[in-house]
Amino acid sequence: MCFPRENHPSTTNSQAGQEKGGLAKRLVIVQETPVRHEFIILADCPGALVEVCGISLLERNLRTLQRLGVTKVVVLSATPDVIGSHLAGRSRHRATVEVDLRARTIGPAILSQARDTLPNDARQFVVSRGDCLFDSRLLQLLDDQNTAATLVDSAPPSSLEMLVSTACSSKRGRICGAALLSRDWLQSCRDPFDRALEEGINAGEIDAVDIAGRDWHHVAMRRQLRPLWFPAPVPEQQKHAEKLLIQAAQKGCLDFPAIVHGPIENFLISHLCRTSITPNQLTLITNIVAWAATFCFASGHLGWGAILALAVGILDGLDGKQARVKIQTSKIGKLEHTFDAFFEHSWWIAIAYYLQTSGRLSGALVYLLLLMGGEGLAALVKLGVIRSCGRTLEDLGDFNRLVRLIGGRRNVYIWIFALGLVLGKPVEAYEVMAIWAVVTALVQLPIALFAVRAHRERVLSPELTVEA
Repeated sequence: MCFPRENHPSTTNSQAGQEKGGLAKRLVIVQETPVRHEFIILADCPGALVEVCGISLLERNLRTLQRLGVTKVVVLSATPDVIGSHLAGRSRHRATVEVDLRARTIGPAILSQARDTLPNDARQFVVSRGDCLFDSRLLQLLDDQNTAATLVDSAPPSSLEMLVSTACSSKRGRICGAALLSRDWLQSCRDPFDRALEEGINAGEIDAVDIAGRDWHHVAMRRQLRPLWFPAPVPEQQKHAEKLLIQAAQKGCLDFPAIVHGPIENFLISHLCRTSITPNQLTLITNIVAWAATFCFASGHLGWGAILALAVGILDGLDGKQARVKIQTSKIGKLEHTFDAFFEHSWWIAIAYYLQTSGRLSGALVYLLLLMGGEGLAALVKLGVIRSCGRTLEDLGDFNRLVRLIGGRRNVYIWIFALGLVLGKPVEAYEVMAIWAVVTALVQLPIALFAVRAHRERVLSPELTVEA
């Protein structure tokens, strides 16, 4: 499952960023890719069992590693009985990761204590603290190194400073708590983990991979998203740590209604993450409410239909956030957008059906075709940009983000229709929805064609071809 180095996606992106303009600190990781190295986690009670958003830091690390394709992890612990009891609980989100729990002597974690856990055929290992939270992109960045290296943060943002203030510091920045180390270095080291990394950095024996100053654009999240890391928070820091994690689960480039929905969704997730409710269950609830709205629209109960549709605007954001916050993504969850397409189109059909059969809008089917045609064209435009440029249309400029903010989308249509109901003009509102869909698509089409053309010219540029 591992990529050879010359084909490793994160390597390619990193090198491209370093070559371009000499910016040695730029990095873009497009998606999670399988890691290449063995992992050793130093996990002791109570730190590794501190819960953030409903799951322990150790559980969170194991779920992250499963997403990265890791199948076996050595957990080295001075409290193996407590850690073992915690790991005995079933979790399908780390079910494919085999945990080899090993005991060590009580006291600070000495890296030489890990020598008996090392597989004979591996020369390098990623060692990480189980009482720290790591974004998967940080582990990918570390795994992408060829020589001994550790992650440091030379410029933690102010929002993170409170949580990382206890982290060990080196002359290159705060040590994040994860390192790629060689077998020989591990076996010979007699210092505690953090102290050993600090001395290794200061002596030039370990490369300091600074996560600050990099281009952390996250394509799937449609925004710049600096990866989170922090040690186990103390009780008074718990709410702040969870707030940062929930905020990191928010996608960017939103439409205006979604901006309004965001704080409500975050409030609900701050409570839902502590429950056993799964993202798939939230998806099911959303679809039940959505199809109830379809029934209301088709039967002429437009007010109730609009209320339920407005509720769906909030509910629809909960499953994705719950999955990202608790690392509970699944193959079924990837079908959510397909489910969304079915029920949202059913709304437009149901409204048109009622307006046509009731005689309130004799040309309702024409407006339905305009609305769905505009939506279809816009979807093809966006798909073409993603396939050609590797980024969403909204990533390509401020004007495109403005179009996303107010352009034709499900949330915007429902707000238009709800406003029309309040004003007693549902027919006019439906007509505006259809026209707005067509206008949005016609605005996006030339922008997309220009963006694709410009991208292809850059790719085919002789100068860039020689440089590559």
